[in-house]
Amino acid sequence: MQKMYNGEMMRVLRSFTFNGEQYVDLRNQAGEDFESVPVEDLGKKKAIKKKAVVEKRVPRIRFSKGDEEYSFWLDSNEYEKFVADNKLNKAMIQNCLEGVVKTHKGYKISEVK
Repeated sequence: MQKMYNGEMMRVLRSFTFNGEQYVDLRNQAGEDFESVPVEDLGKKKAIKKKAVVEKRVPRIRFSKGDEEYSFWLDSNEYEKFVADNKLNKAMIQNCLEGVVKTHKGYKISEVK
């Protein structure tokens, strides 16, 4: 016997009653099993849960050299222009942020907390 569940046709493997309620075990076309599905849920489309959007934190980077200090959001247009104008290496900037080295081409590079 076939029943509709979650918008797709499924084959009923077993039906049973527990505490006065009817349940079925189902198998879809891909072979996935759905166990103990209440009979009243058959034919209804299940609500899709939306995943929470997690915003990625973009760090602010500080470049200081003598009395000069510049601060940019990582990967912003201003940051990219500054790196290109001063011929800085992004791998070396990352090393400075991770604490491997302290300076790159005279700039002390750190993350603004």
